[in-house]
Amino acid sequence: MFFKKLSILLLMILGSSFLFSQVKISADFDTGSIGSYQLVDSVWIKRAANDSILTLSYEIQSRFDPLNPIDTALRPSARWYHFRMDGVKDKQIFLTIRNSEVIRPFYSYDGVNYTRFEEAVNLLKGTVNTIFTQDTVYISHFVPYSYKRHKEKIDFWSLLPDVEHEVIGGSYLGLPIDMLTITDRTYSDINKRRVWIHGRSHPSESPSSWHLEAMIDEITSDSPFAKELRKNTIFFIIPFINPDGVIGGYSRSTSTGVNIEINWDRPDTLTMPEVKTLKRTLERVTSQRALDMMLNMHSQIANSITYWIHTAESTTDKFYKEQLLLSALTINYTPYYRPVDQRFSDVASRYAEGWIWDRFKDTTLAITFETPYTYYNEDRSGVWVSTENLKELAYSTLFAVSDILNLDRRSRIFADTENHRTGRSWSESDDTNNIFFGDKYLISQKKGARGSITIPNLSQGEYTLYKWITGPADKVFPEDTNIWQKEGYVTQRRDGRYRIRFRSTYEGEKFDSFLLIKKE
Repeated sequence: MFFKKLSILLLMILGSSFLFSQVKISADFDTGSIGSYQLVDSVWIKRAANDSILTLSYEIQSRFDPLNPIDTALRPSARWYHFRMDGVKDKQIFLTIRNSEVIRPFYSYDGVNYTRFEEAVNLLKGTVNTIFTQDTVYISHFVPYSYKRHKEKIDFWSLLPDVEHEVIGGSYLGLPIDMLTITDRTYSDINKRRVWIHGRSHPSESPSSWHLEAMIDEITSDSPFAKELRKNTIFFIIPFINPDGVIGGYSRSTSTGVNIEINWDRPDTLTMPEVKTLKRTLERVTSQRALDMMLNMHSQIANSITYWIHTAESTTDKFYKEQLLLSALTINYTPYYRPVDQRFSDVASRYAEGWIWDRFKDTTLAITFETPYTYYNEDRSGVWVSTENLKELAYSTLFAVSDILNLDRRSRIFADTENHRTGRSWSESDDTNNIFFGDKYLISQKKGARGSITIPNLSQGEYTLYKWITGPADKVFPEDTNIWQKEGYVTQRRDGRYRIRFRSTYEGEKFDSFLLIKKE
């Protein structure tokens, strides 16, 4: 009897060990990252007379980036995690993930298609508790945007009309840094606007890559809007400036531990090759003329979208106003961004925007744009971030860029009151305490003051007319100001001149610009 009981006990121990050994955790793949992990507990839970489930509890430590050898006081980040678990089918898996924010992360059964965990799976802060229906599962902080996908998209975009691809340099580990130059070369480059966009300096910020991918997809598309963008603009786009960090699954650094986002003011011996590559390329593309705009694409842990707007004290009143205008235009086109979400900082030479400011001052509108990982508008009960709504946001971003630089002159016709025809009932103002287009706007001196703007050549078609509502250049402005307000509809029966007539409804009313959007 003793030996029979011992045999049964050994079988139970060996059987349990065998079951536990079937769950394996790894991160040896593109964007994979995990620190240490351990099995904390295991137990069979009886759900019915003949139904038991094995529950396994693991503690996961997300991996810290290497110590930064240049900025030694900077604490390494461990935000990003992306690991694979094998042998999990029909087991209750309880994960406690340390060092990183765990707010409804993502899972995938094929490493390609990712789904955000339901709220019930992430009830306790820092945990995941669920039963997986397949044997292999990938778990990540957000939907990964891998180096493999980057290369596939570069290869695809490179074959499109109006796209030129070049390798502008190499990373510390020798991976290529790719740049796309996108413009319609059948039109002269002389008067084209020049827009630089780069992304993924911080590897964990995969939402920014999905956002930027959608922007590039639209810029290179056959839509009338995209064709106008390419006709009037040269885009210089570097989607991955830190390929080593992305493929290696780091959070905010390269494989060496350096945060290249703040590596722009270092002596040459302490400047990383990725930053040297960008500086060299910027010097080349600005050798004849400064950029009109630089967008530095990021994602942030705050549950909101934002631009990082440089203060007037560290730049100029005019530059501050222009940044607020771009921000307000973006707010105008998306429900996911509000005036209250704007963020502000002094311009600093350690950043790319500061490097540009030191050389070109307010000639180039250089700014950082941030997307969240979680939900928008600080509203947990609202819309959560997905690759689908990041695509929506891409259109909003491009509309804002188009408006401020006047890039679409066929279907989004911009008319500024600087070209007005008015009498003595108006005064002009350049007060940068307000957000407006160009250098000045109009103020009516009495109720009923009349004015007009002539568009020399408006093509035949149906249009919706909008008026810009000039509001205060405050850090948080009322949501019914600094917006395009719909005024009505316009029918242009034949190509030719069109006059926008306007009239003030009260003394002191501000008039700045109008926008005609053509019905396609």
